[in-house]
Amino acid sequence: MAITTYILLAAASLLPALATSVGRCFREKDLLSFSLFSLCVIWEATMISAFFHADYMMALLDMYGQSIRSYHSYICIASLLGCLLVNLMLLLTVKYMKKQHALKWIIGGLALFLFATLIIGICISLVIGVSLDQGFFAACCGVMGAVGVAWGLTYKEICVIGNIYLEAGVCVLSALWLTWSTIKVYRRNRTILHSLLMSAGLLCGMFYLLVFWLICCHYAMPMEKAFDLCYHELLMLASDWNTTYNNVNYLIFIILFLVLTVGNILAAKCLSCNSYKKEGT
Repeated sequence: MAITTYILLAAASLLPALATSVGRCFREKDLLSFSLFSLCVIWEATMISAFFHADYMMALLDMYGQSIRSYHSYICIASLLGCLLVNLMLLLTVKYMKKQHALKWIIGGLALFLFATLIIGICISLVIGVSLDQGFFAACCGVMGAVGVAWGLTYKEICVIGNIYLEAGVCVLSALWLTWSTIKVYRRNRTILHSLLMSAGLLCGMFYLLVFWLICCHYAMPMEKAFDLCYHELLMLASDWNTTYNNVNYLIFIILFLVLTVGNILAAKCLSCNSYKKEGT
């Protein structure tokens, strides 16, 4: 079965979520329903674009896959399985997600996306005969590369945009949300303790902004060179920490990113909830 057929199946499996999101937009007409609709449209457009770039994706797979041509169909099946899981999660999210439980659905969606990537990695490791670590890392790289190809970007460009700028930007936004939450708490409870809390929140937001600015300055160069610079720096960190290049990637771009982002969001939600409870009493 050609790769285009697998992509079409993945795109078709998203249609129920897309149709549900359209109906929800017409019924509710709020920011949440529009955001879910936009997410479905972007994901559907990505898969449709991947359909028209299928040959190029296979060429990249041959280039970086080190003689795995005979395993193309197995990798495509694993990728289709991962897409089906993500599309099912999108359908359930669009159908049942409520504003007050948005954070739980977002965290659950991220967890499922990582789980789907892990399934692809397990399939790759079993079929090709590599370790689970190598299979999972190949799956992560494959997802990044496929999304990049679908949007007309090279693998290096999508890695710089996604792993460096986008992740750093999301971390900053989560920190600014925490900062704003401390300000709102202080406005409701003007005590010394809450003023100290607001000061800590402001310092946190300024620190994240400073780090984001330093990252942008450090990688202020053509994306190809920025990728090469990041690659060599990760190799140096792996050598200094006596670990592998893959583990450094997991630690920084998955674990650290999730801990900082989810931690800031949970702290902001906790402050808001406690403030409203005290105000109610």
